[in-house]
Order: sequence, then structure tokens, then C-alpha cells
Amino acid sequence: MPPDQRHYFIDEAGDGVLFNKRGRVIVGTEGNSRFFMLGLLHVEDPASLGAKLTVLRKEVLSDPYFAGIPSLQPERRKTALAFHAKDDLPEIRKMVFDLLHDTPGLRFYALVRDKKSVLAEVR
Repeated sequence: MPPDQRHYFIDEAGDGVLFNKRGRVIVGTEGNSRFFMLGLLHVEDPASLGAKLTVLRKEVLSDPYFAGIPSLQPERRKTALAFHAKDDLPEIRKMVFDLLHDTPGLRFYALVRDKKSVLAEVR
């Protein structure tokens, strides 16, 4: 891969909403997170990682232990198509984490903001 070509995967957790439509602070209230996170995964060989994830997904889908899990049913268009922490069982999340941990050439960066401190800056 040319040195100027890089592959990044980005995802967020939480949301950036501080106020409701009436201008009231909703940080940390029911349905609104207190923190916002942005993660970036730098992947040196995305094709290899994709192949490993495909093999793992096939193993999970064929494992009788996971039979009947709703997120694994193809018609649900969830884990049967792509892993996603919010849809996956803890056992499956651990399997994906182990695969990522054992994959060379991955670097992860994260930004975590306490929305109450952001609110203080905004005010």
C-alpha cells in the first residue's frame, strides 16, 4: 500500500445534543447520554481483516450455541450481515475483540467528552 494511502474506520457513541427544542438542558437525562465518544481505528490491511471477520461471522452463524438468536437471523439484517456491538451478545463481542486484539497493524484512538463540561463551555 502506498504510504499516502490509509484506511480508517470511525464510529461514535452517545450524541452531541445538549438542549431540547425548547432550549432546556437535557445532558444526562433519560434518553440522552452524559458522554460523547468518537473512535477511530486505523487498519493497515483492511482486506485481510475483512476476510478474518467473514470467517468469524460464518463460524458464529454455524455454531449451535447461537442458534435462535434474533440478531443472527438474516432477515433481521444485523449480525448475520455485519458485527455491531449494540446488536451482538457479549460472547460474540468478545470473539470480535479477541480477533481485533490479535490482528497486527491496528491502532485505535478515541476522544471522550463529558457533555457537562461542553455545556459549561457553551454557556
